[in-house]
Amino acid sequence: MVPFYDMHNHSNDPKYLNTISEKPETKGQPFILRSIRDIAPGEQIFISYNRCNRCWYDESYEDCVSYSHYGTSQLFDVFGFVEDFPQTWSFRMKIRDFRGREIWDDLNFCLERSEEDGGDLEVTWGDNYSNNPWEERPVRDNIRYLGKQLARLKELESTLKEDTELMQTMPRHEWDMAWRYHEALMTSMSAAILASDIALDEDGVDDYHEGSGDDDSSDDDDESGDGDDESGDGTEEEDEDDKDGAYRDEL
Repeated sequence: MVPFYDMHNHSNDPKYLNTISEKPETKGQPFILRSIRDIAPGEQIFISYNRCNRCWYDESYEDCVSYSHYGTSQLFDVFGFVEDFPQTWSFRMKIRDFRGREIWDDLNFCLERSEEDGGDLEVTWGDNYSNNPWEERPVRDNIRYLGKQLARLKELESTLKEDTELMQTMPRHEWDMAWRYHEALMTSMSAAILASDIALDEDGVDDYHEGSGDDDSSDDDDESGDGDDESGDGTEEEDEDDKDGAYRDEL
């Protein structure tokens, strides 16, 4: 515990985040918290509970060390709140690689509201820890999974949100925060599906939007097996300003 440090609120929004921290790896090393810009009298001090920066590379925070790879879901699980944008999402799922073998895969992306385009949601595939952005672009199995989970969450909301007996089993603020996370989860999945250029119908069957590109996904009828290869399919355009070519799509 660091008493003064632990009093501050979290934000990864560059409009608010005004400090970076350097946490010690071993006992006896100093804990350093320093400003990254002028802080006006009375201005609230914000720290980052996880990444010290946006989801993608930003030189302002290159010296910050947090030793935390928490995303938006982990922040909710550990600290009990849903962070504002930018948000970092990671979904672990089973997919089939280009040889038809079943493998575990993590779909990582960042979500924020664009200031330049009237507050539209903007998806960036991968994150600030991505070594090869090409591997972060979604394939059809990724989007199928999100589509099925999104449908499940919608059904959950329709059956439970107005359940007054269930509501009485927990404090009201916890109930409200749980549904706020539910809304954030659905928003992130919807944004990722739209940014992928892979269309889903009500049954979870996908089809590319007209003119979206080639289909490199594997045949779902293949036998499953062990393996660690992944299809590199994707249709988003590359933003040359992102670190190592990370990909960003606006909705």
